[in-house]
Amino acid sequence: MKKVLFILIGVIMLTGCSKPIGGDYFFNKINTIDQNIAQQETDWKKAKEECFELKNLYHKNEWKLQLLGDEGEYEDLRNHIAILITAIEEEDRLNARIELATIKSFIKDIYSL
Repeated sequence: MKKVLFILIGVIMLTGCSKPIGGDYFFNKINTIDQNIAQQETDWKKAKEECFELKNLYHKNEWKLQLLGDEGEYEDLRNHIAILITAIEEEDRLNARIELATIKSFIKDIYSL
């Protein structure tokens, strides 16, 4: 009986670990912003709104980021989101895309085990 219970718990644990931890909502928002910025006729107002949604998403999930990453990672992520907002306010496509890549890298690092 103990063997069966042990095997059952092992199977449940393994199936629970088959998917990545998460962060898809961050990646989806980043991809939306990147697609908007990459267009020749960029709608900067919409891009700015998307960035504020990313900032709100960060604040809403900050506790998860604090549990998964170290202090430097989630603090730097917050700072780079602020820099991204500034780049979009200045309509600086190059720096905005660089910041998006940096943010994406931080999120990958935080959500990787």
